[in-house]
Amino acid sequence: LRMARHAGAATYLIADIDRGGVFGSVFGTLALLEPEEKACIKGIIINKFRGDARLFEDGRQQLAALTGVPVVGVLPYFRDIFIEEEDSVALARKQRGLAPAGRVQVAVVLLGRMSNFTDFDALGHDPRVHLFYTHDAAELAAADIILLPGSKNTIDDLIALKNSGLAAAIIQAHRAGKTVIGICGGYQMLGHSVEDPAGVESRVAATAGLGLLPVRTVLQGEKTTQQRRFAFRAAPAPDCQGYEIHMGHTTPDGAAQPVATLADGTADGYYASPTCWGTYLHGILDNALVIEQLLAPFTTQQPAAPFDFAAFKNSQFDRLADLIRANVDMPQIYAALQP
Repeated sequence: LRMARHAGAATYLIADIDRGGVFGSVFGTLALLEPEEKACIKGIIINKFRGDARLFEDGRQQLAALTGVPVVGVLPYFRDIFIEEEDSVALARKQRGLAPAGRVQVAVVLLGRMSNFTDFDALGHDPRVHLFYTHDAAELAAADIILLPGSKNTIDDLIALKNSGLAAAIIQAHRAGKTVIGICGGYQMLGHSVEDPAGVESRVAATAGLGLLPVRTVLQGEKTTQQRRFAFRAAPAPDCQGYEIHMGHTTPDGAAQPVATLADGTADGYYASPTCWGTYLHGILDNALVIEQLLAPFTTQQPAAPFDFAAFKNSQFDRLADLIRANVDMPQIYAALQP
């Protein structure tokens, strides 16, 4: 609440009733706040209520009387609105293991310090694909496509891959003709080496990469954070969207062979072949053009229409907004936002 107190921002305490003990958690939280912090709290919202919210009307009144703060809404528990997860705790609920034959088997390597796992949500919604997360060498060998995700500590995760035998399994899968793609930290791992001379992420100054791409990475203190429009491969226009968020600078050993050309003309990534490439562009797999090229060698099925993942996400946010408007006292919130 330090930021809210500094800004004088209206703040709402959201309580998860599905976990139980909501009265104790709300009362205890408010009781521990400093007076200046509690002054920022303009209301309480009860989240994940199962059943008819009218049954909680007495509870709302009791909680308001107990805390001196109004309960401005009770949000129902739902599972039919897709909102991207923000916390890697959600990885525990992700699909594990291979599926029966008939779909393209896409394995995401389960790194210990994995980041940006939402990069693969669009593939997870494709009915032609079985997307699963694994740290099992045999499952990697059986997959059609292996995706190396981003990492909060590229060198340490890369060392862990080597020690576990997964690095060797990825290399062997590539030699067997499987497609291997790296995104951000995964892209860095696919190169010849990753160096961290300033100790930006790791105490280890340098380590050898998997050697599948002829590139080398040096981690640097300045972080690149950019929204990007780009043309994938030989596409004539920058019609795809993604974003960069990384600490490293990656250079090829020879001539550049970019995966994408950014709208400003900058090259991104390295495209060794259709079965091995890497990129810094998170969200690259949200683009239908990229997904179709990725899946083409493995399936002849074509979607009735290209899946616009961005439009799908926007529609889900609209559904969430409608749910909130129907169950929260929005006029009270708008009034609290007035200076």
